[in-house]
Amino acid sequence: MNQPIRSATLPSAGLFFKLASDSTIAPPPPTIAAKKKFLTFFFNWQLEIGNRMIPLPLANILHHKVPSALSALGVAIGVCMMITLSGLARGSLGEVADRWEAVDADLIIYPSNWSDNITTISGGGMSDKDAEKIKNLAIGDNTAAEYVVPIYLQRISIVGIEHNVVGVRPEDLRYLLGEGRITEGRVFDPKNACANWLKEKFSTPSEKIVDISEAELADHGGLEMIIDSRLARASGLKVGDEVYSAARNFTIVGIVPAGAMVRVFIPLATAEHLFYGGMGRYTLLMVKLREGVSIGAATEAIRRQKHLKVIAVGEYRAMLEDRFGVMYIYVDTVNTITLIVAMLFIMVTLYTMVIQRRREIAILRSMGAPRMLILKEVMGESLILTICGAAIGIALAPAAGAGIEAVKPLLTVQITTQWILIAAAAAVIGGSLAAIYPAWQAMNVDVAETLSLE
Repeated sequence: MNQPIRSATLPSAGLFFKLASDSTIAPPPPTIAAKKKFLTFFFNWQLEIGNRMIPLPLANILHHKVPSALSALGVAIGVCMMITLSGLARGSLGEVADRWEAVDADLIIYPSNWSDNITTISGGGMSDKDAEKIKNLAIGDNTAAEYVVPIYLQRISIVGIEHNVVGVRPEDLRYLLGEGRITEGRVFDPKNACANWLKEKFSTPSEKIVDISEAELADHGGLEMIIDSRLARASGLKVGDEVYSAARNFTIVGIVPAGAMVRVFIPLATAEHLFYGGMGRYTLLMVKLREGVSIGAATEAIRRQKHLKVIAVGEYRAMLEDRFGVMYIYVDTVNTITLIVAMLFIMVTLYTMVIQRRREIAILRSMGAPRMLILKEVMGESLILTICGAAIGIALAPAAGAGIEAVKPLLTVQITTQWILIAAAAAVIGGSLAAIYPAWQAMNVDVAETLSLE
């Protein structure tokens, strides 16, 4: 340490009086006694500041600019990663849960022989009879359901990205859009022409397997698709474009705002035909209860149907976290390792600075500086580096999140105050722990040996 004690640089008395004489109201000429009093005041003030050693940690950091800057940068990267990756994992999963919770329904019904977790189910496990039973389910003197929306779920690829597609009747689509409505184009199969045609084809007795060509399905409006605005932006698709999926060429006929249940919708009849090979089969029933009917009472009544299971729409989030929450562990592990590496970098930097300043530390100790003063100096250096790095990382996190969403528009990065505070606290605690060993080394410098050697 070339400059162990740095006091504030103050103007000389002559300069002070020169500046005063240049002002618009000139003071009277100072006397010799006034000048001596002025100089004595400034000398004592400098001595007091120097004795307090307030700027010493910062002065030491500035004396080792490159390693200090790299240490702060390491902390910044760790903090930025913790905030951004946590926001990415929890934001993307939370965005899916938010879209399902926006559905205008109270209950989700599915077959009892399926898994208890419905986040990855697909196929036609339910029938028209099940839908009719739920429609006619009575609690007291009235039916419980205001309406029942059958949907068919299937996983398909669109422009190289896997998506859940929902087959739904055109008149029921509005219940799955949350507060959104079609902003561009129109609804698919608006008059149910394709649905009626397919029902007729499958209900007509025939010894032959029903064979429907792609051209026939397209001519009846069965190969029409609606996507949400985020998928449209990510893929560059617009109304009127054709997209190849499920071995068919679909035409985009409408775009809905982000926030709908899924990003892709097709006619229910088309989904039944393509993915099941028949009609009258569904994956889930979305049920809206009448006013005054409690979810608990309706759930109990539905569970008496031995072959059906039911959950509240609000339980879907917990199912998502149960199925995919393991990625939180991976993300948090990566964040922890990154912060540990950053803190080790700070520890090595501080240790190197202590080794380089052994003579200065020995001089301070020989002049009566207590061990706690040396401890405070090293801890102060560590906290300055950590706080500066954490501040930079917090400032970079929103930009990093925006960059991720710009490159991958279908991902959601949610920057929350909770994770900003967690990252900042982890950095400060880690920085304090990183300073323990260098501080211990500094406190235990052998004064006689160090000064005799140098």
